[in-house]
Amino acid sequence: MHAINRSALLTMLTLVMALCPTGMTQGQSKPWDDAPKGIKVFILAGQSNMVGYGKSEDGGNPQWIKGGKEPKEIKAGLGSLRYLAMHDKDFPQFDYATLLEDPRKPDTSPWKTRKDVKIWWRNGHSAKLGGPISKGDLGPKFQGANNNWFGPEFAFGHIIGDFYKTDDVLIIKAAWGGHSLASNFRSPTAVKKRGGEVGASYQAIFAQAHEVLDNLGTEFPEWKGKGYQIVGFAWHQGFNDRVTPDQSKEYKDNLPDFIADVRAEFGKPSLPFVIASTGMDTAGKVEKPPYAGYTEVEKAQLWVAGVEKPKSVLSTDTRPFWRSETQSPSSMGYHWNHSGECYFLVGKALADDMVKLLEKP
Repeated sequence: MHAINRSALLTMLTLVMALCPTGMTQGQSKPWDDAPKGIKVFILAGQSNMVGYGKSEDGGNPQWIKGGKEPKEIKAGLGSLRYLAMHDKDFPQFDYATLLEDPRKPDTSPWKTRKDVKIWWRNGHSAKLGGPISKGDLGPKFQGANNNWFGPEFAFGHIIGDFYKTDDVLIIKAAWGGHSLASNFRSPTAVKKRGGEVGASYQAIFAQAHEVLDNLGTEFPEWKGKGYQIVGFAWHQGFNDRVTPDQSKEYKDNLPDFIADVRAEFGKPSLPFVIASTGMDTAGKVEKPPYAGYTEVEKAQLWVAGVEKPKSVLSTDTRPFWRSETQSPSSMGYHWNHSGECYFLVGKALADDMVKLLEKP
């Protein structure tokens, strides 16, 4: 008999569970733990902008922008995380130098890692389920579309890690490029009300959470014997729905159904849920409520589309975080122009809102 490849077996199991009805995934897995003194667990879900395309080292070259023959990107260029740390005083929204091991040497210092905050992710940048596992301490190697790029989890992890001064934190990232709420993340209630099929990505959120949490001591041996507590859920998604008219119209209904079903699956009807809107690559300006010029998906995410906002939900308008090509590493608008600043601000907003919900009595 041939030896069983454990990694291949887990990948196959994740795919099978992702394609099964929710009740079947529950039947094949342990009940969710809820240990108040256990590891604090947060699920960060979405499509490619939750995957993460923010650049840590390479950024835009001002000389290239001016029409010179120099390369478009340079080390520590505009929009990179390194640029933010080197010019920390120009960016008061966060003390970026604190992300370095030695703030006195911002151009050369390695980035900090945090052993109290860990990431687990089945890499979904290819848009396919069952990718290879990426895991480890928060920091480099970064958990984005590649090891030099990062997503909202980086800022989120630092802020939440500081919030939990005596507890360890696990971020489970459930993110795949190009996945919509109308299809890939379609939840059971949306199917019941408006038809369609439960999305494979929706199923995979819970299958992959079980994969790591049912085997916490194996995935992270330093946590062997510890319980866990699912504390919150963060959502940054919407581009595919935004550019598809039929899906845009349905988003206002699909989103509250998704929130309710996520909470039901985890057995926590008031699970804190935070949303960063899909505000990148928008032609319109930043507005105040009721956001008359915003897209249908943005309006739904900001709860001005005629649907009541569920309790314990906070949303942030991310349009103020948009940085143009002249301030960024690239012109890839739907990926925030690869701006490390944009991805950091999205993660910070999600974390700040999560802290507000966690601090509520």
